[in-house]
Amino acid sequence: MTISPESYSGTRQTSARQNRSLVRRIGTEMEAYNGRQYQNCNVLQFDGTEYLFSHRAILTLVTTAACNAACKFCSNEITFTPNGPFLEMTPSLERTLDFALLAGVSKVAFTGGEPTANPAKLARLVDAVAPRFQRARLHTNGFGLAKTVETANGRSQLLPALIASGLTGASLSVAHHEAEANRRLMRIKGNWGGMSDDDIRWVAGHASEQFTPRLSCVLSSEGVQKLDDILGYVEWGAALGIKKFIFRSCSQIPEPFQKATEYSDFNEAEYIPIEPLVQEMRALDGVRETYTQHKSDSHVHVFQLPGGITVDIDESSEEEDPDPKIRRLNVMPDGVAYTSWIDPRSHLFPDDADQVSTTIRRELPLLAAR
Repeated sequence: MTISPESYSGTRQTSARQNRSLVRRIGTEMEAYNGRQYQNCNVLQFDGTEYLFSHRAILTLVTTAACNAACKFCSNEITFTPNGPFLEMTPSLERTLDFALLAGVSKVAFTGGEPTANPAKLARLVDAVAPRFQRARLHTNGFGLAKTVETANGRSQLLPALIASGLTGASLSVAHHEAEANRRLMRIKGNWGGMSDDDIRWVAGHASEQFTPRLSCVLSSEGVQKLDDILGYVEWGAALGIKKFIFRSCSQIPEPFQKATEYSDFNEAEYIPIEPLVQEMRALDGVRETYTQHKSDSHVHVFQLPGGITVDIDESSEEEDPDPKIRRLNVMPDGVAYTSWIDPRSHLFPDDADQVSTTIRRELPLLAAR
């Protein structure tokens, strides 16, 4: 079945004049709207189109598809990530930011590829975007965090410059706490071998009430897969000053949205269900589960360990959105905004349709044939 961009992203074309306004807030109680039941979302008019947008959605800016690593679990190589120059402030991005702020988005994430591979452009982007949101997180393998950039106040290393611009968190991708295993899994290119213990200790030293670093690890049989592996990883990271950790299983993508690549094969073969790990974690002395979320496309468990350590164990099986409510907002390197990271038909703005058609034909020919 082919789903039009209008129906998929929760839009309804109107003949009204172009406007941008919040029409209705729907709270925690279920309410009927256009013949369906909804909760926790806003209804807004934006440039002549109506949208339903989740209160919990975040904005993700995929700054670039380029990377200095080739991680076997890389999501860019599993499903579509249209290439483009490094994301910069353009009228197109300004429109998306206006939409996100009107919709009530409070969190923004900067990811890639590897965002820090272009420190100057990342610094400018974060400086322009982060102050508009309550929380701003960077997803990085750490490559360029110590590089020097020019700021309004002079030269600075990238990480403190980003924090000064409003960055509130950084998720550091480290696939294994042993350096050689990490390099093998992440397939890091060039002379840089990945974040060293000293690099991580330096990032941890910037922790404050404003800024929280965390370590992020994808579970796999070649790396971290058992509870003892997780605990060893946490012990290593905590000794370097990190207090927050996230472990997640390889993402499961429906076949029409998968690229036919070795990365897709790896994610299928290396999928590790998290429930056995969660049960073992619950049985540990001194460990308290503080949050649990079970949805059709994701399971999230958060544990508090002694010493103020927080461990998230997550599993996702991406699916098409079940109704018109927008649950995420992703801007790809080509500047197009999408409401799904697996489905290129989910572009937010109708006038991006021609560019999206080209992306579908190039990136997901199976989807184009449907």
